[in-house]
Amino acid sequence: MAGVGVRERTVGIGTLPAVTMTYVDEAAALEADAEEYPGERGEILSEAAAAWRKAGHPERAAELLAQLVEAGGEDGCYARMQVAEYCFADGADDAAYAELAALSRDPALHDGHCQLAAELLAEREDLSGALKWYDRAVARLDSSTLEALRRPDAWMQMASDMVRGRRKVRRALGLPPDATDDFTAESPLRTPVNLDDVRDEVAAGRMPQQVRMLVFQRAERAEAMRRWPDEYGQEPDEVHYPAAERRWRELADSGVPSIRVVPATVAGLCDFAERTGVSPTDSETRAAYVNNIPSEQMIVWPPPRNTPCWCGSGTKYKKCCGTVR
Repeated sequence: MAGVGVRERTVGIGTLPAVTMTYVDEAAALEADAEEYPGERGEILSEAAAAWRKAGHPERAAELLAQLVEAGGEDGCYARMQVAEYCFADGADDAAYAELAALSRDPALHDGHCQLAAELLAEREDLSGALKWYDRAVARLDSSTLEALRRPDAWMQMASDMVRGRRKVRRALGLPPDATDDFTAESPLRTPVNLDDVRDEVAAGRMPQQVRMLVFQRAERAEAMRRWPDEYGQEPDEVHYPAAERRWRELADSGVPSIRVVPATVAGLCDFAERTGVSPTDSETRAAYVNNIPSEQMIVWPPPRNTPCWCGSGTKYKKCCGTVR
């Protein structure tokens, strides 16, 4: 077992031999870099603080973050966030909440800080606290950002992650959609991609004109199950695809006028997630991916009886999922 502060990697530069670095070495080097690059001092010292904690020296990490907080400004706010995160990790919840309270009063606070605080509390399942921070973030969005969130490419806006996170927390709290939830109403992300989305739309008094369902056809589903077993489980195909067929019939019976099956690939989803900097298993990622696949690649459901089944079996629909009762 490696000793405290030993980093399990080696570093080599050019033709120089690789050397083992410890977290202490890394932290000390980062502190030196902070002096050499004063314009990036805050970010570098933040990294140094993280390295000191990994090295088993939380007191030095606390000293560096305290310096940043004392200096104030944007970096000071990020440092407060880091302090709060470490307090939670150490079981000092009261100290963490006190740090967040101080952050809320900081004149340099901006929407990015608020979003990070909201996400931190949401991860800890403090949804009420998270919503307060999301609301602070929304209050700091300017008119140009709000306008951008209404465009078809809204998912590319940095603030869209915050709006989606807020909407997710509100749903978890059982709250109805509000005006902020509708910022991206015209964005592709608002197109329902599962039964829960449809029910949310109907509950809000909006019958969706189209529903798009992401589907891993049979060969791709095997790969998705192999790569993400916790997300896609091990339900056999003979259960999975008929169940999907029944759900879509339920949607059609409820009045949804148009359903599109969107064949996904594991490689395509991973590539999309990498380009946008998100997790391929996140539901919002899948929603964005679905709505960025060209319409000509989608399958109108139900397909004609004599065309290949949407599930990718290679059999005609009338002899495959079309026989589901």
